[in-house]
Amino acid sequence: MRKASFLLYLFGIGFFFSIYSCETRKKQITNEAKTKANTGKPTNQNRPNILMIVIDDLGYSDVSPFGGEIRTPNIQRLADNGLLVQHCYTTPLCAPSRAMFMSGMDNHISGIGTMSPYQAVSQYMQPGYEGYLNDRVMTLPEVLRENGYHTYMSGKWHLGFEKGRRPFEEGFERSFSFLGGGVSHFSNIFALGPDEEIHTVYYDDSVQVKKLPDNFYSSDYYADRMIRYITEQKDDKPFFGYLAFTAPHDPLHVPDKWLDKHKGAYDKGYDHIRQVRMDNMKKLGLIAKDLPLNPGSGLYKKWNELSAQEQKVEARRMELYAAMIEILDLNIGRVLETLQKAGKLDNTLVILIGDNGANPKDPSFYGKDMTPFDNSLQNMGKRNSFVSLQGAWAEVTATPYSYFKTTTGEGGVRVPFIISGPGVTLKGTDATNKILGTDIMPTLLEITGITRPNTYKNHKLAAMTGTSFNQMLGNKGTVVRNQNAGFGIESLENKAYLKGDWKIRFLMPPFGEGRRWQLFNVKEDPREQRDLAAQNPDKLHEMLSGWIAYTQAVGYISFLGGRALKALGPENFFKAKLDSTNRALLGKAALEVVQGGD
Repeated sequence: MRKASFLLYLFGIGFFFSIYSCETRKKQITNEAKTKANTGKPTNQNRPNILMIVIDDLGYSDVSPFGGEIRTPNIQRLADNGLLVQHCYTTPLCAPSRAMFMSGMDNHISGIGTMSPYQAVSQYMQPGYEGYLNDRVMTLPEVLRENGYHTYMSGKWHLGFEKGRRPFEEGFERSFSFLGGGVSHFSNIFALGPDEEIHTVYYDDSVQVKKLPDNFYSSDYYADRMIRYITEQKDDKPFFGYLAFTAPHDPLHVPDKWLDKHKGAYDKGYDHIRQVRMDNMKKLGLIAKDLPLNPGSGLYKKWNELSAQEQKVEARRMELYAAMIEILDLNIGRVLETLQKAGKLDNTLVILIGDNGANPKDPSFYGKDMTPFDNSLQNMGKRNSFVSLQGAWAEVTATPYSYFKTTTGEGGVRVPFIISGPGVTLKGTDATNKILGTDIMPTLLEITGITRPNTYKNHKLAAMTGTSFNQMLGNKGTVVRNQNAGFGIESLENKAYLKGDWKIRFLMPPFGEGRRWQLFNVKEDPREQRDLAAQNPDKLHEMLSGWIAYTQAVGYISFLGGRALKALGPENFFKAKLDSTNRALLGKAALEVVQGGD
């Protein structure tokens, strides 16, 4: 009896302290909430939704806010109600740029030092060159989700297909994702080439998609999914939506009803469209009134040097490309309309960005067997065709800048950027600041009042290298980077370093010599037509010193020994491990180079 009474006594004491503890915790939570309110940091009740739209291989002057003749009323609406940033930089390739967006870090730190599977023998599985977002990264969706956000993704990932590296494992609560770099825009899933096969895969959340709907078209379906995620959300928590279109990346595909929407619009050729865009940009104040037409690289035939049949084919390429962008814009409009109807648009911060310049490559670049495709003029753009924009038009889309995707010419690494929504009180165009893809994550974290931790999943995180441009959104005259703050860009040995008004550039063949650096004053010469390296060796040396410091800071590794994929073979390469077999094969390849082999 005494034992039972004693147990009842202990139970009573425990119950009393549990009640006291709960009440104390309630007061503590209330006090914490009051403290947060007093510090001015947003809580979930007033944090904005975030919609980030990434457009794949978009030329700088394609959309109307940047001077394009292509109809993009919904993108124009974002620009009219927000801030257009004239000098936004990324890398010249898809995956490294997306790594910037998702990590806030230079791509050589986050794991995409080189886009997989193009790592060299010297780079394979070295820190920063894993080919996926590595353990030094806590992704933007992971940080937001840990802090009360719903996180949705629809579209292209291109940041890892390995177990543990897919979108549903990298912070996205709901996702419909394509893991690779490019694919048919219809339901007939085909890889761009042999190197792309392994990650030419779709996932619906964590389930691999074996068959797409018969009426699948990429831009339509990605928008459908984002709309579904937004409308199916039952609570009032903020959301982060990552809408990553695969358009207008090749192959150039459009639904049948769009095949002739732009018929005849490009029959006057390259220089006519260049001039139209230049005139538009001058009216918009994006370029100087006296800036001449860019003569181009000289690598491609001029319009009047083409035969009549070649002109028809070239005009058709651009008709299809323009239609892909117009379809994409309509789908952006559908998502914005959904937000409007749900009463969420006014509290949604919208970011629109390109990942790099337009694609100059011919399908033969991918090593694809073209036998199954019908690329006749009459069939271009249909599901059983595989055609690309190619270099001459890619140069035009970069107007007034030089070069395109894969290069570090301004046309390869300067991209459209628009931000609109709550907190963006400065409207119009910022024509002074240079921002980077790495800046997006720190900016969003500052806006939402969220601090990224220093460790995650028992791994120490690398510091973000981006700079918040939050102050630029509301204060005219804000300086994001001062004249002495330089930054580097590198992908597949195409290199650039920018500081203040100056830029050095190193281009690999076939677009450059691959032997020397060029120096440009991009304020006075935005077209990069006057190489000042010989005239101004002191400035060249100063910029090269900045480049060296950048490479040391981010862990850049030179491309040596040839491609690791060739040395290892696909099976060993995609193990993504430096085991004894792979070490031996890489060592053999390196020795052959030293001894004068390939």
